[in-house]
Amino acid sequence: MKRFKRILAALTTAALTAGMCACGSQSTAAVSTETNSSKKILVTLADAQSGTRGDFEKAVRAAGKKAGFSVTVQQTAGVLNTQIKQLQNAKQHKFGGIICWADDPSAAKQLEIAADGLPIVFVNSLPEEDDLASGSFVYVGSDDTTAGQDQAEYVYNKLGKPDKINLLMMKGKKDADSTSTRTNAARNYLTDKGCDVNIVFSDFANDDQETAHTMMQSFATTGQTFDAAICNDDAMALGVVQYMQENGMSTSNIPVCGIDGTSDALTSIKSGGMSYTELQQTDKVAQACIDAISAIKSGGTINDIKGATDDGRYIWIPYEKVTADNLSKFQK
Repeated sequence: MKRFKRILAALTTAALTAGMCACGSQSTAAVSTETNSSKKILVTLADAQSGTRGDFEKAVRAAGKKAGFSVTVQQTAGVLNTQIKQLQNAKQHKFGGIICWADDPSAAKQLEIAADGLPIVFVNSLPEEDDLASGSFVYVGSDDTTAGQDQAEYVYNKLGKPDKINLLMMKGKKDADSTSTRTNAARNYLTDKGCDVNIVFSDFANDDQETAHTMMQSFATTGQTFDAAICNDDAMALGVVQYMQENGMSTSNIPVCGIDGTSDALTSIKSGGMSYTELQQTDKVAQACIDAISAIKSGGTINDIKGATDDGRYIWIPYEKVTADNLSKFQK
């Protein structure tokens, strides 16, 4: 599937490139100098209403304002063509740079072509390495492999380092790289410890609490039990906890783990619902995005920003492990 999407993206990119060349547009190989002085930043993402995206939207507005930028947030409802059109219109509306939570990271090249020379900071949706370039198209985010491993480590220790575990897994969006990376990292950690992992349920709940809750109802009809639940994000973990609490299941003996560290997840941990989340430091991610845009717009690279890799393509912001024991450190 991913290979097919990459081929489709390449074909669409070729068509976009041809169209732009026919119109006399400049190449996207280098950042445009026309809008380097612009203090307008476009942020494009699926939605900004709740969860991690909502937290990021607030944080990036605050970081941008502090740095003297005017930040405009546009939502796509998860539709790639909408996101492409937003980027195509960005230069016309005098934006000087783009922060893009890509609806489909395999289409990064299409998005870069659509931006027509404007710098793009991709965030939390990782493009292929070949689609990134120092000084023009960079990525800010956290390591999904670490997140999955940390979840599994918590479960393994919480259950007393068992020889066998019946594991329930709620996965995110089917085509998202983060879904497969987080899922595989968690499972591999346990098997590397010599633990016999019996996956009693595994399906794509699409990062949605209601979907996860509904799937739990379906799982219950199988009559199986589970020792722990590992979920690719907090929303799905909350759906699992909701079902467990409605049906008298112990959340203290059956750990439920999420990723993102949303305010709802922290509240759940405090009340004895979820056991663990992997908190993404949203404020630091947002600040790194603004710092990266600022550096690139001024003709530089991201190399001097904390967390940047030597090749100038990535800025990694570490996750934070959150349990009831250290919750007070993270709740505001």
